[in-house]
Amino acid sequence: MARSRTQRLRDQRERQQAYRDEQRRLRRPGRDDIARVALRWLILGTAKLAEREGNPARMNKVETDILEALVEQGFDRNKSDEALGDLIDRYVDGKWDFRRKVHLTGTDTHE
Repeated sequence: MARSRTQRLRDQRERQQAYRDEQRRLRRPGRDDIARVALRWLILGTAKLAEREGNPARMNKVETDILEALVEQGFDRNKSDEALGDLIDRYVDGKWDFRRKVHLTGTDTHE
């Protein structure tokens, strides 16, 4: 007999949770973890290079390229520009860094 839709969804949720738990146990970064590191690296590296060269247009080029990619995905241009500008300012000004990953520090009480 075929499983019900409810049972298939429940099984899928359980498989996905087991997969996420295993990835966490292995301390394997996911796509979003890697993307956050890459974006921070890009922003800070470009800002430092632009400052060293005295070429603010270099940073503007990176901002424009990211903004265009967001707009191509269907995001509002003005809201994207605002969000991206805020993120860049926070990184460059040193006011914001990565969120702490408690499960990687060994102090996670959920294990």
